[in-house]
Amino acid sequence: MKIKGLLLGGMVLALALLSFSCAQKKKVYVAPTRPTVTTPHQTITPLPEPTPGVWTVANALRPLAVAPELQDDEPAQTLLDAVDLTLEKFTAMDGAAILRFGLEAVPVSRLVDSLNDFRGKLAAMGLSEEFFRYVRENFVFYSSTAPQVVFTGYYEPLLRGSRCASPQYPYPLYGCPADLVTVDLQQFYFYKDQPNLAQIKGRVDDNRRLVPYYTRADIDFRRMLSGRDLEIIWVDSLVDVFFLHIQGSGIVQLDDGSRIYVGYADQNGHPFKSIGRYLLDKRLIDRGQLSLQGMKAFLKAYPEAVMDAFIANPSYIFFQVNPQSATGTFGARLTPWRSIASDPRLFPLGTLAYIECEKPVFDKQNCIVGWEKFGRFVLNQDTGGAIRGAGRVDLFTGNGDLSELVAGNMKQKGTLFFLLKKKPSS
Repeated sequence: MKIKGLLLGGMVLALALLSFSCAQKKKVYVAPTRPTVTTPHQTITPLPEPTPGVWTVANALRPLAVAPELQDDEPAQTLLDAVDLTLEKFTAMDGAAILRFGLEAVPVSRLVDSLNDFRGKLAAMGLSEEFFRYVRENFVFYSSTAPQVVFTGYYEPLLRGSRCASPQYPYPLYGCPADLVTVDLQQFYFYKDQPNLAQIKGRVDDNRRLVPYYTRADIDFRRMLSGRDLEIIWVDSLVDVFFLHIQGSGIVQLDDGSRIYVGYADQNGHPFKSIGRYLLDKRLIDRGQLSLQGMKAFLKAYPEAVMDAFIANPSYIFFQVNPQSATGTFGARLTPWRSIASDPRLFPLGTLAYIECEKPVFDKQNCIVGWEKFGRFVLNQDTGGAIRGAGRVDLFTGNGDLSELVAGNMKQKGTLFFLLKKKPSS
């Protein structure tokens, strides 16, 4: 009976795929976006070093002889909050554990002392010129060696959902499956000869072989995880689920008005592929629509394009229910506008950083009318599947309309520095 059902299901799926691919393709028209007037971007001088063939922790950061000029465009209290959340995690760690700032090995105990000093001066002086001068004189600034750093934004989306599946809420968010295996290649003998191999994930098949885990096509459209009691919540839009995967965490509002916070639990091990690149390559949208808002609007207007667009990105995120809003990989609750995600293979997770970039300026109709340069202290508290290399940073913008607008449009060049209190002179 099971075999017969599987064969019948396979035939139905095959016919569905065939009809989707063989249907006469209509030309997809998308209305042009409203033109915006942008002010000239202020030029940020790139670092002169060429990009290495392979990024490593040793070549991703270098200490600067002269600290940059400092400013900060956000309230001091949000910075104090973000530092406190990081200190809570660091003080619970082994003080002898090592984090690397480029070539320098730094024990957690020194990081705690450094953050406590920064916090104490900030509480006493505020974000004043006196405070900026103190930081410049007493902290080492380690600069990303990338020729340019590209900053994007991510936010905490709000979805509508239910604890039970229904015609209104047919799309599941899956928890982490028990058969997802993580292989730590550093434990194997060949790692010494190939130190740049990444961690891999997979599953053990019926022949006891380790094989790649199911892809997005397998999970969302072949329903390979259905019936395994992995569904933690059900939502009303597959498009919203897809973009929740990209953001990594979100809020699901239930019909009774209560909210559930969901966050990253694990990933299937397949590489992240940009849906924006797919839509551009297929000429379904133009560059003027290459924002989160533009892509979501297109996919909801043309559901026939959804399946091919989504399976072009085989990466898949598994979720867990969290007791609070967005929590980063470091384990601390993220602070809007103060938390960033970077590549954990290169940069020390949980540490204090300083960024220089540009933020959008909107008119009353939420159209971008220019870009404004800013500087800001942030905490490196998160990671992301698309955030790879020394030249990528993701800024967490929180939740709400403004957060989504900024995150959906931000892709700006800037600079990235990590800070550490200088050792006392002997």
